[in-house]
Amino acid sequence: MSTFLAVANHSRQGQTDEYIHAESADHKIVVASIVLLIVSTAFALLTGRACASSCGTGEYLVILSPALGIMLLVYGCGQVYLRKRLGDLLLQLTQPLYPGCSDVPVTLYFIAGLGHGMRRSAETYPLALEVVCTHEDRSGENASTKILWSKKFKDSHIAHGTGVLDFTLRLPADLPASGNLGRTEIKIIWKLQVKMLGTKVSFVLPVKLATAS
Repeated sequence: MSTFLAVANHSRQGQTDEYIHAESADHKIVVASIVLLIVSTAFALLTGRACASSCGTGEYLVILSPALGIMLLVYGCGQVYLRKRLGDLLLQLTQPLYPGCSDVPVTLYFIAGLGHGMRRSAETYPLALEVVCTHEDRSGENASTKILWSKKFKDSHIAHGTGVLDFTLRLPADLPASGNLGRTEIKIIWKLQVKMLGTKVSFVLPVKLATAS
């Protein structure tokens, strides 16, 4: 069973560490929203005018198409705000991860301290951690993502101002390591998902094949 423990400050010396930055796709949502808004508005205007006289639905196209882009833009901006409120995170691995590994120490750093970006701070904040192994197939027209395995940690509350979160990872031995499966379009991806303060942050985990000792 995976466990974790929050501490105020922590440092390790004399170890070979690997640091992983969190994925940041929120800005892509905003950019995609703006592009969609421009394209949908132009499409709505052109199609709406051409269709207004014949089918009578032109005015609906003019309203609905840009509205979808605006809704996506609002959602993207909201996600950027929530992500900024959480602050920068950094994951530290002190030992390699591989299928079948047990109790590998992992450290999650809240660079500015947990809750630093909150307008109204609280004594503690709820935290949910989950490790997910997915199979992604982008080889055909119908791209697919399938979850092969996932493990949720026990939900907990972390104190305001916490800078470091220590926990351990244990991965099943009957799953593949990270990487491509024969072709670049088909791959295995391991992720650690951190859910707190209304948003979710993911770290891509480098799960490698175990080396013979």
